[in-house]
Amino acid sequence: KPLDKRTDIWAFGCVLYRMLTGRPAFRGDTLSDTLVAILEREPDWTVLPRETPPGVRRLLQHCLEKDPRRRLRDIGDARRWMEDVAQGEAGHGVPASPSLWRGLAWLLGGVALSAAGVAGWLFWAPEADAPARNVQVQRLTDFIGMEESPALSPDGKTVAFVARAGRRRQIWIRRVDGGAPTPVTRDEADHEQPRWTPDSSFLIYYVPSATPGEHGTIWEVPMLAGEPRRVASALGGGDISHDGRRIALFRFEDKQIVLVLVTRDGSGPDQVRPVPSNSSYEYPRWSPDDRSIAFQQANSAGFDKRVLVVGTALGGDPREIARGDDLRGFSWLPSGSGVVYSSSSGSTVPYPPMFNLRAVDRDGTDDRQLTFGDVSYVEPDVHSSGMLTASRVRMQSDIWRFPVHGSPAENTRGGLRITHQTGQAQTPSVSQDDSEVVYLSDSGGHGNLWIARTDRSGVRQITFERNPAISVGVPVWSPAGNQIVFILTRLGVTSLSLINRDGSGLRPFVPVGLGANWSADGRWVYYTRSIDDALCIEKMAIEGGAAIAVRCDNARAPAPMADGSGMYFVNPLTKTNGIVDHEIRRARAENGPSDVLDRVAGSRVPVNRRLLVPVLSPDGKWLTMPLTDGTTSNIWALPTDGGRMRPLTDFGDRSVVIARRVSWSPDSKYLYAAVADTDADIVLLYGLTGPGSASRQASRDAGR
Repeated sequence: KPLDKRTDIWAFGCVLYRMLTGRPAFRGDTLSDTLVAILEREPDWTVLPRETPPGVRRLLQHCLEKDPRRRLRDIGDARRWMEDVAQGEAGHGVPASPSLWRGLAWLLGGVALSAAGVAGWLFWAPEADAPARNVQVQRLTDFIGMEESPALSPDGKTVAFVARAGRRRQIWIRRVDGGAPTPVTRDEADHEQPRWTPDSSFLIYYVPSATPGEHGTIWEVPMLAGEPRRVASALGGGDISHDGRRIALFRFEDKQIVLVLVTRDGSGPDQVRPVPSNSSYEYPRWSPDDRSIAFQQANSAGFDKRVLVVGTALGGDPREIARGDDLRGFSWLPSGSGVVYSSSSGSTVPYPPMFNLRAVDRDGTDDRQLTFGDVSYVEPDVHSSGMLTASRVRMQSDIWRFPVHGSPAENTRGGLRITHQTGQAQTPSVSQDDSEVVYLSDSGGHGNLWIARTDRSGVRQITFERNPAISVGVPVWSPAGNQIVFILTRLGVTSLSLINRDGSGLRPFVPVGLGANWSADGRWVYYTRSIDDALCIEKMAIEGGAAIAVRCDNARAPAPMADGSGMYFVNPLTKTNGIVDHEIRRARAENGPSDVLDRVAGSRVPVNRRLLVPVLSPDGKWLTMPLTDGTTSNIWALPTDGGRMRPLTDFGDRSVVIARRVSWSPDSKYLYAAVADTDADIVLLYGLTGPGSASRQASRDAGR
């Protein structure tokens, strides 16, 4: 509706409410939830400080009236109202307390300028009862490659982490006050998720099974010297209680996933609590008082993750305290009042996204962002002193073209870099004439579609999205030449849109769907959507019309055969233990019976193990996909005639991520891929974890 000065009055009320309470007047987990709160709900008036004068409460209520006709007529009225409050006149109650009056004095000066000007100052000002933070960062590691999963010892002297040694991921330790990192494990296996015993003398860690889909093992090892001891089988890493007696872990028992509390020395019975088996679980973490356990849950699609809390008595339902499209670990605050967690919230490039640290109170309120910038912070661990460690991840990706007919090492050495940038380039697709490649880039601060000339003569932008609640991605170029289909996600709904190569003709195409691919003649777009909890493949004519069902047997990632006689697709196998594997299948008729060409473990799929996307070569001979090899990604090819899968690239010791899909040149001689060189270091952050609302309230109570 048209804006007028009453809109500024409402915004002024929102700012004043946040200044007084430290929280938004209207909140929601998503943009749509926030809109509903604005339209239908009242602010929580009970959280205003007790010393707030009644006149200020009434002023807020008049400013935040949902009917504009019932708001103040002019912002000058607010100034006069607050002057009366400050002087204790006109029946508005006693004068404000000194701390509140200092804030009102600032606000009075701002009202003389404009409500909008006040808003600009206040949203960047520190909260009234929280001191300004002096955040310091100390880098602990400088290996080339990925250092991950940091854990601070309870005595605060040592950090344990995961880094590669040779071909395997090993557990390392480094003293906080200096010295060289030292490996703790040295055997021929991958090691993950170290956690300390309360006396800082032992570590537990997780070793995945060499057989896909089977339990791995949690081991315990002395920090300095000694042989590791097997503790328990598990689906992932565990955590030791603060009394040192029990380990929390997830296991598959009696055809369901269970949260298990095992005694560390094996002397007592296990405590078992079932959890829903259509999800996966990781990062169990004991609360500081050992009365609760928090853990991270991912749904079957892998795009909705949560932090849940359950009592250690294992009674009652888990409570959600944080949620996001993608989360990468969390840690309890020392007081137990909430958690610090790593979230992709706000990232508009998803393959992979950027992660920042956030904090949230134990009841799920006062969710706030702690880190900002163009690096990711993942897997935080907070010490009892408030010192925090995390893995700081830097990524830089470009579009490359690789030949495919040499050895993997020769193909890699023969790669040609198409784009040259310092940000992210993802999911390329090449035009039918091999002259241009379209890709997703975060250049400009928001993910949009760009096109680069394959002769490296220039780039141009073709979408111009700025709304952080909307993301675009996975463009696929039509074999007919002009049009590009791509994903557009708005308020959690993923749809497909079309655009021409010159940026014209942008239009919505499929209301709900993803994983798009074209028929060889460019007349049809095939895609995947979920119907009644089953994955189905549908197709839509480029001219429009009704969607046509192709198959609904848990099929996704369609790749139509060049002659239109059938298709290849992926059948995700989500096991009851939460582990995901994939079957690559072939149907001679697109809606007919299918047979299995190969199986791929979900653990080998980069970024999101549920999104395997094979791409068919134009000559119909190969299905290609990026897969993880140790700590790097490579491009693999599966012969469509039923032969064995083989690698097409070999990046050696480089830490490389290739995500979601690659693209063939029209002559089937080259592959285009977004290659992201990745480096992660372990860092310490001092002064980052300021008090949340629970501790702020405790401070107020103590002051009174």
